[in-house]
Amino acid sequence: MPFNLSQIFGGWRRKESKGRSKARGTADEISRRGRAPEAAKAAEGRVKEISDATPRVASVKNKSELAWKLIIAPHISEKSTMLGDGRYVFKVSGSANKPSLRQAIEGRYGVAVQSINILAARNKKRRRGVILGIKPGFKKAIVALKAGQTISEF
Repeated sequence: MPFNLSQIFGGWRRKESKGRSKARGTADEISRRGRAPEAAKAAEGRVKEISDATPRVASVKNKSELAWKLIIAPHISEKSTMLGDGRYVFKVSGSANKPSLRQAIEGRYGVAVQSINILAARNKKRRRGVILGIKPGFKKAIVALKAGQTISEF
């Protein structure tokens, strides 16, 4: 077989070189290796940029750690877009319940939640010839916000 399965299904991977890898260092190491002073100055600038980077400060509405555990992704489909303004659909984790989801959505998006409906889509068997497979189920939540509120990320 000319290809292995990881190359066919997983994309192409670069072969690892057997030789010595190129080592990068600080500006002093570069200048010691005999490179041009311009290269040393450029490397020194890169080192300063990395060290002078200020930490990002999270906004108040993104602070909820619970939200990052419970809310997996927005579930965007034709049906979910037809629900109307103020109603959004999210894929959520299997352990999510209504009170924890309310707290998570209010904490992550900074909005007031009016109601939440949760439904669990079951696993579905799929067949390709003789091979049987399972399309995994998931849990989704339909969230209705109070009047006049929207989530800007959608």
